[in-house]
Amino acid sequence: MRTCVDRATDLPLDESVRGDFLTALSVLGELVHDRKMIADLISKEGVMDLIRESSFAQYLLDQEIEENKEQWIKQGIEQGERERAIEDILDVLAIRFGLSETHPLSARIAAIDDLQRLKQLHRSAIQVSNIEAFQDMLEV
Repeated sequence: MRTCVDRATDLPLDESVRGDFLTALSVLGELVHDRKMIADLISKEGVMDLIRESSFAQYLLDQEIEENKEQWIKQGIEQGERERAIEDILDVLAIRFGLSETHPLSARIAAIDDLQRLKQLHRSAIQVSNIEAFQDMLEV
């Protein structure tokens, strides 16, 4: 594999063609050789920039983006909903009980990942009679 990389870097090729060649070599090399060995070899040879800029690598990246786009959008929406739910809870607690953003409860609420749990806590924040009652619900 090292010989192949050495010969590829010595060939009188345009940089973009050399990058495509090295990218294909690394991808196909994984069929026979250990992925880590190839990654180590390429990074030691200093050809990683050529590979990153190759049209083949760009094609693979575009394929991955296309395949994962819906999942990333869904994750972004869920993250936005989570952040909004945390904001809503903190707003209600600030209005009702004067809870500041620096209060320890704020950090605990912000650490919750479960959107349904946050929605339940938002309803609780609206309904509880005092901050201690809300804190008890947060403990559950």
